[in-house]
Amino acid sequence: MRAVLVDDELVARYAMRILLKEHVPDAHVIGEATSAAEALALVRDQKPDILFLDVQMLGGDGFSLLRELGTWDFDVIFTTGSDKHAIEAIRFSALDYLMKPIHPDELKAAVQRHRDKSTARGTEVQQNLLRNAAYREASDMKLTLTHGDRTHIIAPAEIAWCQAADSYTTLHLLDQRRFMAARTLKEYDEMLTPLGFVRVHKSALVNRGHVDGIDGEGHVRLRNGVRVEISRRRLKEVTVLLRG
Repeated sequence: MRAVLVDDELVARYAMRILLKEHVPDAHVIGEATSAAEALALVRDQKPDILFLDVQMLGGDGFSLLRELGTWDFDVIFTTGSDKHAIEAIRFSALDYLMKPIHPDELKAAVQRHRDKSTARGTEVQQNLLRNAAYREASDMKLTLTHGDRTHIIAPAEIAWCQAADSYTTLHLLDQRRFMAARTLKEYDEMLTPLGFVRVHKSALVNRGHVDGIDGEGHVRLRNGVRVEISRRRLKEVTVLLRG
């Protein structure tokens, strides 16, 4: 597996080399770059399989490299410190990122998704990432959802509710379409609660904007007629949130 490291910190690149050597021994680092400009020539010349890309660098961010490329035929795993906006853009786009300092298990899991080709791929995914990165507010970003070999770009406002299904989540749209996503409900809770979604049950998250009311049997009633159960321990809290 041919890898390129892009980070403006020498220590960070050295640490990644060590992590790869110890935990991903078949990864061969074919080049390093300290800026988006350096990386542009490097990836065009070396054609890596995977790019470990720092989000924040002197003289620009990692997204500027991808904008310059337009499209790319390798996987990208972002590395970042605490850039909330970048993390939101990456998560909404269903791509991988690693928080610094990087934990070996998280690195191995991200690389395994690359091997399994289970990360979102393709031009439409890439363009959604660049659009999301250009927005300043998460409320403007769209979710990348893949179903088989098809990719769908969905605005959170289109989602009526989300339902846990083991380690997957089913997203129910207001127009009755459904999408199964390979992410936990906890992840969608973290992303969507700031946008007006409410956790009503350990296995359900509803969009407050599509709530029509609460019935007398402890269910949220949505505008499309669907009823979603509220857990007993959350009933009082949810009632206050949805009627407030």
